[in-house]
Amino acid sequence: MFSRWKKEKEKKKVRTIKVTLEEVRKAINDYSTTLPEGISLRSIIKDNNEIDFTFLYDILGGKPDRPFYMSKETFEVYEDQKYAKYVDVCQVACDQYWLETGIEPLTPGDPYRKINYLKLQNYLKEKPPFDLYLHPKDQMVTHRAPKEEY
Repeated sequence: MFSRWKKEKEKKKVRTIKVTLEEVRKAINDYSTTLPEGISLRSIIKDNNEIDFTFLYDILGGKPDRPFYMSKETFEVYEDQKYAKYVDVCQVACDQYWLETGIEPLTPGDPYRKINYLKLQNYLKEKPPFDLYLHPKDQMVTHRAPKEEY
């Protein structure tokens, strides 16, 4: 009986590996194609936005040596938890602002579609400490400043 428990424990051992952000993104994309209909990719995101890699062990070949974080709203992957957190709250705020006003909460005249936090002050508990942008095609919040005007 004791040896059976030991064998089960050995099966659960997962090696720790080094992975890049791009490798994590690819693994998540691969995993998302295997999800049954009705199961959201949110199922691999913990409450603190950390990715639960138990679902990705087979794809990655192990467990990453450091945490990665994912936005529950945009499914973008980050190495820094604050990006996932602020993108999520800002996406919800932008969506609420749009539903109530019918206007995008952008800085007037900004060719890069930078989000105007003053317009969102009634929707945000705290202002993100970095600029965020609204993509014109899908109205998703992103931390990436566009290289060119849209």
